[in-house]
Amino acid sequence: MTQPTANPLSASEPWNLVADGYAETNMRVFELFAEEAIAASKLKPGAVVLDVACGPGTLALKVASTASKVHGIDFSESMLAIFKKKIEQAGHGNIALHCGDAQTLPYADQTFDAAFSMFGLMFFPDRKRGFAEIHRTLKPGGSIAVTSWAPVDQSPAMQTMFGALRAIKPDLPQPQRSIGTLENPEVFKQEMEDAGFRDVEISRVTKAFPVGTVPEFWKNMVRGSAPIQMLKKGMGEEMWREKEKLALAWLEETLPTLPMPLTSDARLGVGIK
Repeated sequence: MTQPTANPLSASEPWNLVADGYAETNMRVFELFAEEAIAASKLKPGAVVLDVACGPGTLALKVASTASKVHGIDFSESMLAIFKKKIEQAGHGNIALHCGDAQTLPYADQTFDAAFSMFGLMFFPDRKRGFAEIHRTLKPGGSIAVTSWAPVDQSPAMQTMFGALRAIKPDLPQPQRSIGTLENPEVFKQEMEDAGFRDVEISRVTKAFPVGTVPEFWKNMVRGSAPIQMLKKGMGEEMWREKEKLALAWLEETLPTLPMPLTSDARLGVGIK
Protein backbone atom coordinates (compact mmCIF):
# COMPACT_ATOMS: atom_id res chain seq x y z
CA MET A 1 0.00 0.00 0.00
CA THR A 2 2.99 2.30 -0.20
CA GLN A 3 2.98 2.69 -3.96
CA PRO A 4 2.03 6.10 -5.43
CA THR A 5 -1.70 6.66 -5.56
CA ALA A 6 -4.13 9.44 -6.32
CA ASN A 7 -5.56 9.22 -2.80
CA PRO A 8 -3.05 10.50 -0.23
CA LEU A 9 -4.91 8.65 2.54
CA SER A 10 -3.85 5.32 1.04
CA ALA A 11 -0.25 6.13 1.99
CA SER A 12 1.18 5.80 5.50
CA GLU A 13 2.49 9.38 5.91
CA PRO A 14 -0.82 11.10 6.85
CA TRP A 15 -1.60 8.39 9.41
CA ASN A 16 1.86 8.56 10.96
CA LEU A 17 1.43 12.33 11.16
CA VAL A 18 -1.94 12.19 12.86
CA ALA A 19 -1.48 9.08 15.02
CA ASP A 20 -1.35 10.65 18.50
CA GLY A 21 -4.31 12.96 17.98
CA TYR A 22 -6.28 10.30 16.10
CA ALA A 23 -6.05 7.88 19.00
CA GLU A 24 -6.99 10.46 21.61
CA THR A 25 -9.84 12.22 19.82
CA ASN A 26 -11.44 9.52 17.66
CA MET A 27 -11.29 6.32 19.68
CA ARG A 28 -14.32 7.07 21.87
CA VAL A 29 -16.60 7.51 18.87
CA PHE A 30 -14.92 4.81 16.80
CA GLU A 31 -15.50 2.40 19.68
CA LEU A 32 -19.24 2.81 19.07
CA PHE A 33 -18.84 1.79 15.44
CA ALA A 34 -16.59 -1.09 16.52
CA GLU A 35 -19.26 -2.35 18.92
CA GLU A 36 -21.78 -2.44 16.06
CA ALA A 37 -19.35 -4.41 13.88
CA ILE A 38 -18.57 -6.90 16.65
CA ALA A 39 -22.26 -7.47 17.38
CA ALA A 40 -23.09 -7.88 13.69
CA SER A 41 -20.34 -10.48 13.24
CA LYS A 42 -21.77 -12.63 16.05
CA LEU A 43 -18.25 -13.15 17.35
CA LYS A 44 -17.88 -16.28 19.47
CA PRO A 45 -15.64 -16.64 22.54
CA GLY A 46 -12.26 -18.19 21.77
CA ALA A 47 -12.19 -16.93 18.18
CA VAL A 48 -8.97 -16.17 16.31
CA VAL A 49 -9.47 -12.63 15.02
CA LEU A 50 -7.87 -10.47 12.33
CA ASP A 51 -8.06 -6.66 12.47
CA VAL A 52 -7.07 -5.17 9.10
CA ALA A 53 -5.83 -1.56 9.14
CA CYS A 54 -6.08 -1.81 12.91
CA GLY A 55 -4.77 1.70 13.65
CA PRO A 56 -4.39 2.33 17.41
CA GLY A 57 -6.36 -0.83 18.22
CA THR A 58 -9.88 0.49 18.68
CA LEU A 59 -11.59 -2.77 17.73
CA ALA A 60 -8.84 -5.26 18.58
CA LEU A 61 -8.67 -4.11 22.20
CA LYS A 62 -12.42 -4.65 22.52
CA VAL A 63 -12.31 -8.29 21.39
CA ALA A 64 -9.04 -9.27 23.10
CA SER A 65 -10.70 -10.25 26.37
CA THR A 66 -12.85 -12.93 24.72
CA ALA A 67 -10.77 -13.94 21.69
CA SER A 68 -8.08 -16.59 21.94
CA LYS A 69 -5.78 -14.59 19.64
CA VAL A 70 -5.97 -11.24 17.86
CA HIS A 71 -3.74 -10.25 14.96
CA GLY A 72 -3.59 -6.59 13.97
CA ILE A 73 -1.97 -5.31 10.79
CA ASP A 74 -1.41 -1.70 9.72
CA PHE A 75 1.07 0.18 7.54
CA SER A 76 1.49 3.06 10.01
CA GLU A 77 4.34 2.47 12.44
CA SER A 78 3.16 5.40 14.56
CA MET A 79 -0.34 3.95 14.91
CA LEU A 80 1.11 0.59 15.90
CA ALA A 81 3.42 2.22 18.46
CA ILE A 82 0.36 3.68 20.18
CA PHE A 83 -1.41 0.34 19.95
CA LYS A 84 1.56 -1.40 21.61
CA LYS A 85 1.38 1.03 24.55
CA LYS A 86 -2.34 0.34 24.94
CA ILE A 87 -1.68 -3.42 24.90
CA GLU A 88 0.88 -3.01 27.68
CA GLN A 89 -1.47 -0.82 29.72
CA ALA A 90 -4.31 -3.33 29.37
CA GLY A 91 -2.06 -6.33 30.03
CA HIS A 92 -3.21 -8.33 27.02
CA GLY A 93 -0.91 -11.18 26.06
CA ASN A 94 -2.88 -12.45 23.09
CA ILE A 95 -2.49 -9.59 20.59
CA ALA A 96 0.15 -9.80 17.84
CA LEU A 97 0.93 -6.81 15.62
CA HIS A 98 2.40 -6.64 12.15
CA CYS A 99 3.47 -3.56 10.20
CA GLY A 100 2.92 -4.11 6.52
CA ASP A 101 0.71 -4.11 3.46
CA ALA A 102 -2.75 -5.49 4.21
CA GLN A 103 -3.25 -6.13 0.50
CA THR A 104 -0.73 -8.97 0.92
CA LEU A 105 -1.52 -10.48 4.30
CA PRO A 106 1.35 -12.37 5.96
CA TYR A 107 -0.93 -15.13 7.24
CA ALA A 108 -1.66 -18.66 6.05
CA ASP A 109 -4.89 -19.69 4.36
CA GLN A 110 -7.85 -20.42 6.66
CA THR A 111 -6.26 -18.92 9.80
CA PHE A 112 -9.03 -16.75 11.24
CA ASP A 113 -12.54 -17.23 12.57
CA ALA A 114 -13.42 -13.56 12.08
CA ALA A 115 -11.96 -10.52 10.34
CA PHE A 116 -12.65 -6.81 10.71
CA SER A 117 -11.58 -3.59 9.02
CA MET A 118 -12.77 -0.36 10.59
CA PHE A 119 -12.57 2.54 8.11
CA GLY A 120 -9.37 1.12 6.63
CA LEU A 121 -10.07 -1.10 3.64
CA MET A 122 -12.06 1.76 2.12
CA PHE A 123 -8.74 3.56 1.40
CA PHE A 124 -6.93 0.60 -0.20
CA PRO A 125 -5.62 1.31 -3.71
CA ASP A 126 -6.87 -2.19 -4.61
CA ARG A 127 -9.94 -2.94 -2.51
CA LYS A 128 -10.73 -6.13 -4.41
CA ARG A 129 -7.34 -7.50 -3.48
CA GLY A 130 -7.95 -6.48 0.11
CA PHE A 131 -11.26 -8.32 0.25
CA ALA A 132 -9.73 -11.34 -1.50
CA GLU A 133 -6.88 -11.54 1.02
CA ILE A 134 -9.30 -11.44 3.93
CA HIS A 135 -11.35 -14.18 2.28
CA ARG A 136 -8.23 -16.30 1.76
CA THR A 137 -7.18 -16.10 5.41
CA LEU A 138 -10.63 -16.82 6.87
CA LYS A 139 -11.69 -20.32 7.79
CA PRO A 140 -14.78 -21.72 6.03
CA GLY A 141 -17.77 -20.19 7.80
CA GLY A 142 -15.64 -17.34 9.11
CA SER A 143 -17.17 -13.87 9.30
CA ILE A 144 -16.15 -10.49 7.94
CA ALA A 145 -17.27 -7.04 9.11
CA VAL A 146 -16.07 -3.88 7.34
CA THR A 147 -17.02 -0.25 7.91
CA SER A 148 -16.74 2.63 5.46
CA TRP A 149 -17.93 6.22 5.70
CA ALA A 150 -21.22 7.07 4.04
CA PRO A 151 -21.39 10.08 1.68
CA VAL A 152 -20.46 13.36 3.37
CA ASP A 153 -23.90 14.83 2.69
CA GLN A 154 -25.39 12.20 5.02
CA SER A 155 -23.12 13.13 7.93
CA PRO A 156 -23.44 16.51 9.67
CA ALA A 157 -20.10 15.95 11.42
CA MET A 158 -18.30 15.43 8.10
CA GLN A 159 -20.12 18.37 6.49
CA THR A 160 -19.00 20.59 9.35
CA MET A 161 -15.39 19.47 9.04
CA PHE A 162 -15.25 20.08 5.31
CA GLY A 163 -17.04 23.40 5.70
CA ALA A 164 -14.35 24.57 8.12
CA LEU A 165 -11.65 23.40 5.70
CA ARG A 166 -13.23 25.33 2.85
CA ALA A 167 -13.24 28.45 5.05
CA ILE A 168 -9.47 28.07 5.13
CA LYS A 169 -9.08 27.00 1.52
CA PRO A 170 -12.06 28.23 -0.56
CA ASP A 171 -10.85 26.50 -3.72
CA LEU A 172 -11.14 23.11 -2.01
CA PRO A 173 -13.67 21.11 -4.03
CA GLN A 174 -17.01 20.44 -2.41
CA PRO A 175 -17.15 16.74 -1.45
CA GLN A 176 -19.09 14.75 -4.02
CA ARG A 177 -20.72 11.37 -3.77
CA SER A 178 -18.44 8.68 -5.15
CA ILE A 179 -20.57 5.95 -6.71
CA GLY A 180 -17.56 3.74 -7.41
CA THR A 181 -16.46 3.42 -3.77
CA LEU A 182 -17.77 1.71 -0.65
CA GLU A 183 -19.92 4.79 -0.05
CA ASN A 184 -22.22 3.08 -2.54
CA PRO A 185 -23.90 0.10 -0.83
CA GLU A 186 -24.38 -1.67 -4.16
CA VAL A 187 -20.65 -1.46 -4.92
CA PHE A 188 -19.86 -2.48 -1.34
CA LYS A 189 -22.03 -5.60 -1.61
CA GLN A 190 -20.78 -6.50 -5.08
CA GLU A 191 -17.10 -6.29 -4.12
CA MET A 192 -17.67 -8.52 -1.09
CA GLU A 193 -19.59 -11.05 -3.17
CA ASP A 194 -16.97 -10.96 -5.92
CA ALA A 195 -14.37 -11.89 -3.30
CA GLY A 196 -16.43 -14.97 -2.45
CA PHE A 197 -18.42 -13.87 0.60
CA ARG A 198 -22.01 -15.02 0.99
CA ASP A 199 -24.99 -13.76 2.96
CA VAL A 200 -23.65 -10.24 2.46
CA GLU A 201 -25.61 -7.44 4.11
CA ILE A 202 -24.85 -3.71 4.00
CA SER A 203 -26.45 -1.59 6.69
CA ARG A 204 -26.34 2.04 7.77
CA VAL A 205 -24.93 2.94 11.18
CA THR A 206 -25.26 6.40 12.74
CA LYS A 207 -23.24 7.59 15.73
CA ALA A 208 -22.86 11.00 17.37
CA PHE A 209 -19.74 13.10 17.86
CA PRO A 210 -20.19 15.26 20.99
CA VAL A 211 -19.41 18.95 20.46
CA GLY A 212 -18.86 21.07 23.57
CA THR A 213 -17.27 24.32 22.41
CA VAL A 214 -16.02 25.54 19.04
CA PRO A 215 -12.35 25.81 20.13
CA GLU A 216 -12.46 22.31 21.59
CA PHE A 217 -14.18 20.88 18.51
CA TRP A 218 -11.67 22.53 16.18
CA LYS A 219 -8.71 21.36 18.26
CA ASN A 220 -9.98 17.77 18.16
CA MET A 221 -10.60 17.97 14.42
CA VAL A 222 -7.09 19.24 13.76
CA ARG A 223 -5.47 16.65 16.00
CA GLY A 224 -7.53 13.71 14.75
CA SER A 225 -8.00 14.36 11.02
CA ALA A 226 -5.39 13.19 8.51
CA PRO A 227 -6.65 15.56 5.73
CA ILE A 228 -6.40 18.57 8.06
CA GLN A 229 -2.94 17.58 9.21
CA MET A 230 -1.78 17.31 5.59
CA LEU A 231 -3.22 20.76 4.83
CA LYS A 232 -1.53 22.21 7.92
CA LYS A 233 1.81 20.66 7.01
CA GLY A 234 1.60 22.13 3.51
CA MET A 235 0.95 25.65 4.80
CA GLY A 236 3.49 25.87 7.59
CA GLU A 237 2.82 27.00 11.16
CA GLU A 238 2.71 30.78 10.63
CA MET A 239 0.24 30.73 7.73
CA TRP A 240 -1.79 28.02 9.47
CA ARG A 241 -2.25 30.16 12.60
CA GLU A 242 -3.73 32.93 10.46
CA LYS A 243 -5.88 30.68 8.31
CA GLU A 244 -7.41 28.70 11.15
CA LYS A 245 -8.96 31.91 12.45
CA LEU A 246 -11.22 31.73 9.38
CA ALA A 247 -12.23 28.19 10.29
CA LEU A 248 -13.02 29.16 13.87
CA ALA A 249 -15.13 32.11 12.71
CA TRP A 250 -17.03 29.85 10.30
CA LEU A 251 -17.65 27.30 13.05
CA GLU A 252 -18.88 29.97 15.48
CA GLU A 253 -21.43 31.04 12.87
CA THR A 254 -22.39 27.50 11.87
CA LEU A 255 -22.69 26.06 15.38
CA PRO A 256 -24.48 28.80 17.36
CA THR A 257 -26.03 26.44 19.92
CA LEU A 258 -23.55 24.36 21.88
CA PRO A 259 -23.12 21.83 23.37
CA MET A 260 -24.73 19.53 20.80
CA PRO A 261 -24.07 16.23 19.05
CA LEU A 262 -23.08 15.99 15.39
CA THR A 263 -23.93 12.68 13.80
CA SER A 264 -21.90 10.75 11.27
CA ASP A 265 -23.11 7.88 9.09
CA ALA A 266 -21.19 4.80 8.08
CA ARG A 267 -21.81 1.69 6.01
CA LEU A 268 -21.33 -1.68 7.72
CA GLY A 269 -20.78 -4.67 5.48
CA VAL A 270 -20.96 -8.18 6.91
CA GLY A 271 -20.70 -11.59 5.30
CA ILE A 272 -19.62 -15.20 5.67
CA LYS A 273 -16.95 -17.20 3.85
